[in-house]
Amino acid sequence: MRAFSSSVRVGTVLAALLLTAGTTLVAAQSQGGHGQHGSSGQSVAATPEQQAAAAKLVAEVKAGIARWARVTAGQTDGFQQSGPFRFMTWGPAHFSNPAYIQDGKTLDAQRPEGLVYMKLQTGEMVLLGAQFKALKGQGPRPGGPLTEWHSHECLDGTGRAGRSMDGQCPPGTTFVERKTEALHVWTFDNPDGPFAHGLTSRGIEAAVRQFSGKR
Repeated sequence: MRAFSSSVRVGTVLAALLLTAGTTLVAAQSQGGHGQHGSSGQSVAATPEQQAAAAKLVAEVKAGIARWARVTAGQTDGFQQSGPFRFMTWGPAHFSNPAYIQDGKTLDAQRPEGLVYMKLQTGEMVLLGAQFKALKGQGPRPGGPLTEWHSHECLDGTGRAGRSMDGQCPPGTTFVERKTEALHVWTFDNPDGPFAHGLTSRGIEAAVRQFSGKR
């Protein structure tokens, strides 16, 4: 690897990112609501240009948030835990930065509105990705259907918010309109793709496997 030039290494990384971004739509369709659909209900495939833009975004975000790999660094720069760990004592949790939420910048890889950390069962905290926020309908979509934004507008009986599908909520939940929308960019090897709207069980399992014993 040392014999390779830096340009070859960058090209290899971008090629891998393109492959990941290109497969995101397939994974998203199986999850429901992660792809873009036309009026006929058919999924819209990303163009090569959109795939390249999506890969570029992932690379920029990965580089932009690397300085917050340690949760203490994120907290020093203003990221505050905004929700419980998924499994109470461990799992993923969102950390929000009030200053970045109010700075008027949108989809800035250097100033994400939020980060997602995961607490491993060992107690170690690892960085999984970033969360960006925008006024509803105004989130940039450089990757077309690969970079679809979402809103948590479906409340169940416990007050927990879930994602709506084109303004529709599942039975047993109530639609509560939000003024903002969000986009996740996952910087670990998420099997559901780098722009999956949420962390599934297999995504969490993959993160545990990737980080356990690495640090």
